[in-house]
Amino acid sequence: MEINRKSEFIDPGIIDEDYGIAYDFATKAYREFDKVIKSIVLFGSVAKNTQQRRSDVDIIIIVDDATIQWDQRLIAWYREEMQRLVSSVKYAKKLHVNTVTLTAFWNQILIGEPVVINVLRYGIALIDFGGFFNPLKILLARGKIRPSPEAIYTALKRAPLHLARAKFNMLSVAESVYWAMVDSAHAALMAAGKTPPSPEHIDIMLKEHFVRKGKLNSKYVNWYRETYRLAHNITHGTVVDISGKELNTHRNRADKFIGQMAKLVKKERS
Repeated sequence: MEINRKSEFIDPGIIDEDYGIAYDFATKAYREFDKVIKSIVLFGSVAKNTQQRRSDVDIIIIVDDATIQWDQRLIAWYREEMQRLVSSVKYAKKLHVNTVTLTAFWNQILIGEPVVINVLRYGIALIDFGGFFNPLKILLARGKIRPSPEAIYTALKRAPLHLARAKFNMLSVAESVYWAMVDSAHAALMAAGKTPPSPEHIDIMLKEHFVRKGKLNSKYVNWYRETYRLAHNITHGTVVDISGKELNTHRNRADKFIGQMAKLVKKERS
């Protein structure tokens, strides 16, 4: 049986436009900064030809700190002029420009830092003064640049930190969902002419002023109570992890809860 796969077609117009932006900016930057710049490299989705209409044009500028002494005055001048240059071009919103020193870039290559290795693997040199970037790219392709034990263990050590950050962010989302419910409930109660209570009394007032009068289904009060308990357990440290499924449940409930509060506001104000 023949299987038709979805085409990963990229509009050639997008490719031409993004390459045009990259080369135009590289030319302007090199004209402005001259031999301070060692290499200007296009990387990211544009270099891989996987960009979409809204993709950034990612450019990394490698500046020479081996033969040039960078004091505070030179650093300030470079930052100011680079910002001015980026702001002056009509495609500024598409640009994402990073600057790194030659020494830092080289040190990362020596230890096999994955991010820099990927820049080297997929990057396209727009400006390569004296042939710095392209020879390294060839050496990588020939297998002459390999990750060091340091890079391996550094990458491994970073993994738990990323996971911890992800868990923290999920807990933060849960708290944001809670405050969304608090704010919308306050709005409904104020629309009914009531002074907004502290969060622990919201469920009581919702029940008293809306549920008992047949204006609100009691399930919304129950949902609020559950989200309130979750948020306070997070604050007190008794909940330190939350599953994506549970988070989605609270988020979906909050979305419906806010919708009901908006309807109450409209009714009370009419």
